[in-house]
Amino acid sequence: MRKAVPVPLKAVLVAIFVALVCLLGWGAPGWGQAVDGAGGVGGVQSYGFSTSYSNTSSHILIGEANQRRIWTLGAEYTHLLHQGAHYRLDYEGSLMPLFEETDPTVTGTIFTYAGQDYITSQTPVRVVSVTHEQVGSVPTGGGLGTPLYALFGRQDTYAAGFSPLGVRISALPRWRVQPSFAIDMGFVVSARDIPVDDATQFNYMFSLGPGVQFFTSPQASFRVEYIYRHVSNAHQGYENPGIDQGVVRLTVSHRW
Repeated sequence: MRKAVPVPLKAVLVAIFVALVCLLGWGAPGWGQAVDGAGGVGGVQSYGFSTSYSNTSSHILIGEANQRRIWTLGAEYTHLLHQGAHYRLDYEGSLMPLFEETDPTVTGTIFTYAGQDYITSQTPVRVVSVTHEQVGSVPTGGGLGTPLYALFGRQDTYAAGFSPLGVRISALPRWRVQPSFAIDMGFVVSARDIPVDDATQFNYMFSLGPGVQFFTSPQASFRVEYIYRHVSNAHQGYENPGIDQGVVRLTVSHRW
């Protein structure tokens, strides 16, 4: 079983994000004020650092794999495509060199007889879903069977993601607080098949959803989003349960 990124390391990465926000000019005056300039407040292009996290997965639209956790860390680039009086349209591309997926596994079975637990272990196998219902029975005499239950663990897979095709539309382009909506499309390449064995190491990925961008200065911003993300192999593998997630994403950017 591969080990997850240690909690202290994740804490350090979060601290780095906080520091980046501070460096980009946190606390600049004029929240809610209109600011003129090339491309409005956001300039013409930007680069930034982004992280996203989802604690679980479920069937939202087309994915079937449950209880997946995914954490990403990467970089983003945007370029102005159109500037209007009430909205702006940007190209958006992102690279995620760290894409960590945690999947549920069956690690064995357990049954209880005469007040004692009996556990059978096995090599962990990733599964599409987790059930806490009875999966079988063990004959214990008297014509009765003792309920048998599965034991579950978790296993990590490391990957990298790339979304070269993306657009973002933002309202109120000359204001420091801008609601936005983004669509991103790309792929994920992993060290082994995801989300289960006999799927593929290459999966397609798309995401979409709303967010709010806060400008601490005309050259600096941070954005908070809640997006829908789907990852699957488009039936190119023997297995293709797909992953649907609601994802929280945070991005800090420098603009010019």
